[in-house]
Amino acid sequence: MSTTGRLLVSGADGHVADDVARACAAAGLQVEKVLTGVGVVVGTCDDPDALRVVTGVAAVEPDREVHLDRDQPGPA
Repeated sequence: MSTTGRLLVSGADGHVADDVARACAAAGLQVEKVLTGVGVVVGTCDDPDALRVVTGVAAVEPDREVHLDRDQPGPA
């Protein structure tokens, strides 16, 4: 899978986000941000599949924009 969009890389339990970011950078991720509190690394990469095999990576997902429809009622 090849992409040029922004990716969210989730760190696995027991792994430090900064360490995961360094390992992902070595695998080709252009790191934009490290969200230490939630264990997520944000960046871009031409080969997301290469990130999936990095030690400490739990998931690699495309970053998506979410919009809420204010006119829709919430759960009952």
